[in-house]
Amino acid sequence: MNVHRRWVWLLVLAAGIVCGGAAAENFYCRYCGIRRGDIAQLTAGFCSRHPAGPGKGRHAPYEGSEKTQYSCVYCGVKRGDIAQLTAGFCSRHPAGPGKGRHVPYEGSEKTQYSCVYCGVKRGDIAQLTAGYCPRHPAGPGKGRHAPAR
Repeated sequence: MNVHRRWVWLLVLAAGIVCGGAAAENFYCRYCGIRRGDIAQLTAGFCSRHPAGPGKGRHAPYEGSEKTQYSCVYCGVKRGDIAQLTAGFCSRHPAGPGKGRHVPYEGSEKTQYSCVYCGVKRGDIAQLTAGYCPRHPAGPGKGRHAPAR
């Protein structure tokens, strides 16, 4: 693409943004972070990080908003994108330490996070999920607090 075409393309793109043109929407897989332009393209493919095993399940849409930092719902670790987050194994995963990958929190950023089971509040997800929940469905003390959306 020559320089003139690049400038024309940039002007067309800028005009669409300034005039309220529809910006391309991104859809991400919650398991691997792959990005696609529409939901049908995303869910058509098989996921390399699917919980059932590589290639044993399709990509599942991440239902949260785009963020600058993504937090794991189980331990609160933060990464810059979903792919980086889900690449690592979680020390607080329900299947056991290191037996499952980080899963992105799909709720919005908050100043305090509440446990979905008992309502206890903490300042961030890592602090919340550090404690065991007395009202967890697996039984008192058998599961950790989980953040409500």
